[in-house]
Amino acid sequence: MKPTAETNLIIQREDADGPRTNQSSITDCNYHSVVIGMFASQVVRCFFASLAVFLTLLVSSAPLRASADDRGMVGMVVRQLFSEDQPNHRGVLAVMHVVEDSPAAKAGIHCSDFILAVNGVPVPGREFSDIVNKDINGPVGGTVRLTIARFDGSKSEITLVRTPFPPHASPASDPFVYVVPGTWSSDPRTPFPVSWAPTLPYHGFVDLFFSPNFDKADSPESHSYVIFMSVEGKQMLSAEQLQSDMLTWYRGLAVERGGTYKFTPDLSKVSVTYKEDSAPSQTIGGSATRAFSGTATIYDTHGKVITLNSEVRMISGCGTSNNTIFFFGMSLEPRDGDMWKQLDAIRDTFRCR
Repeated sequence: MKPTAETNLIIQREDADGPRTNQSSITDCNYHSVVIGMFASQVVRCFFASLAVFLTLLVSSAPLRASADDRGMVGMVVRQLFSEDQPNHRGVLAVMHVVEDSPAAKAGIHCSDFILAVNGVPVPGREFSDIVNKDINGPVGGTVRLTIARFDGSKSEITLVRTPFPPHASPASDPFVYVVPGTWSSDPRTPFPVSWAPTLPYHGFVDLFFSPNFDKADSPESHSYVIFMSVEGKQMLSAEQLQSDMLTWYRGLAVERGGTYKFTPDLSKVSVTYKEDSAPSQTIGGSATRAFSGTATIYDTHGKVITLNSEVRMISGCGTSNNTIFFFGMSLEPRDGDMWKQLDAIRDTFRCR
């Protein structure tokens, strides 16, 4: 399956214990050209076998992330490799990306290193979520001790001290500005047209950010995320057109998700409703917006139908640009829930340059 931000951020992340599929686009490693002794068969699997050989993968393009109450990071993206030697097939962790100036980078950890143990406990045979949640994640200032294996066969013990997450900010080349807390997950920008809904007649890009506890079903942050979308031209979408477009979006997503997770979605169960807020003086960062609210009933990765509450803001023309900017806030929480205070705070960081 071709990697996209939408599939990487919404489809795969909803299953914290399942085979989170490829995030090849953010990988720094050229594993397909490497042979390193006892790890060679696992390395070859990374890029030549099907994505199913990976069991539990962290796909974020940002570093390993803590929960909402644990604000520290070590600055790596890792994947767990398939192992024929383990009954559950969980193998070692492969370092796929090291964040510049992070604790991992400063300690000399490199993309293509392998993590054999965390805090003295061997990695093979352990569930990925347990390793991350119990050993790697934790409060700022806490330590993580890693046993690292390198291409030359050497091993070393490296201790990392967790540091706060830097905030996400829009690129300086954008005609607008936004800031998202660093504890939220993100993936690379996705261009329109999107692969799961190629008939949508737009050109531009989509940025998506996910709450720290997006994957936790018992958290009020569950399935909470925001979208910043920029499309070419000054669009004048009605509530009906927005509703139709997002129905195409989510039905396409359901088909792609069903193919990935082996279920057949009933597309008649996917629905989207929006209405426009008629209240005057709706602004973000001093820019006049049109406001919409509604719901999206979609499939999660287990084939379960869930309903998200949604708020949309639309700015036609940002600064001097001939574009239209959309902000989407999405959550299982009702609009008066505490989660919406976080979504609204992110929305309110937006301004046109």
